[in-house]
Parts: sequence; C-alpha cells; structure tokens
Amino acid sequence: MKKNYILVLAGLAIAFSSCNQANLKRDAVWVPVYKDKTEARVILNLPAQQVRSGGKIYAYGNYIFQLEQNQGIHVYRLDDKKPVPVKFIQVYGAQEIAIKDNLIYTNNFKDIVVLNASNPQEVAVESRIPGAFDMNTFELLPPSKGYFQCIDTTKGMLIGWEKQDNVEAACIY
Repeated sequence: MKKNYILVLAGLAIAFSSCNQANLKRDAVWVPVYKDKTEARVILNLPAQQVRSGGKIYAYGNYIFQLEQNQGIHVYRLDDKKPVPVKFIQVYGAQEIAIKDNLIYTNNFKDIVVLNASNPQEVAVESRIPGAFDMNTFELLPPSKGYFQCIDTTKGMLIGWEKQDNVEAACIY
C-alpha cells in the first residue's frame, strides 16, 4: 500500500512539473496534431513520401519497408539493388513493424493490425486486434526536447506534432 502511495505522489509531481501554467512560453513550440478517433484508425495507401523520422528497415522479397515513427510505413522496390520509392502506407501510431509470409504486422495506436502485402503496390488490411496494447497518446512526445502545447485528449487522437512560431505553451520535457 505504501509503495502505491509513493508511486502516485511521484506521478503527480512529474505531471505538475511538466505542465505549469506559471511557466508559459511564447515562442516556436511543438503543437499537437489531432485526428478524430475514427479517422486515426483508417489505414491508407498513399503516394511515396519523403522520410522525416525514419525507423527500422525490413527487406522482404524485392521490397524494402521502412517505419516512419507514429505515421506509417514507406515501401520501396529494389531495382538493380537500388531502392525506388513506391508508396507510403499511412498507419497512425505505428511504432513497430514485422513481416512474415506476405503479412506486415504493426500497431495502429493500441491495436495490432495485419496488412496483406502480397501486392506491395496496394497493401490491404487483413485483420485487426483492438486494444492489444496499453498505450496512450501521452507516450507520443514531441520530436525534440523543449516547450510544447499540452496534450488535450478531448480534441481527438494525437497523431503527430508540428513546430509553430509565436505560440503559447506550458509543457516541457
């Protein structure tokens, strides 16, 4: 019981020190980007995009798949050992990726999604396991340390961050 009490107090101390209205800063800060919960679960095949925050890379057959942290998966075709951008699979909240037997396994926030990659030109959702992970949007911190606008879960699912000038922010990490 005493251990739980100490953990609660420590959590409260961290929470209050990271978002302190007395320490407001107006500057170039990270601002959260939100999507409606239903929209954030939609997985789309989009044209190839530039890598912004690249993650793990997987070679599978004649293709390379690269994770874009919290945004999705870049798909490249190998032509004469050179990767050629093919598409981007938008999967908000994606933090891990594994591939086996033409199936891509990744997460869409708390859900595990299985994508059929037998045709990497048009990847399709094979199945979804809702609520497989205990993840919340507070785990998606801004790309770099500094001030940021505090996360407001009433505005939707946090899908990313953008840097904006002359914005007031109270949270810092």
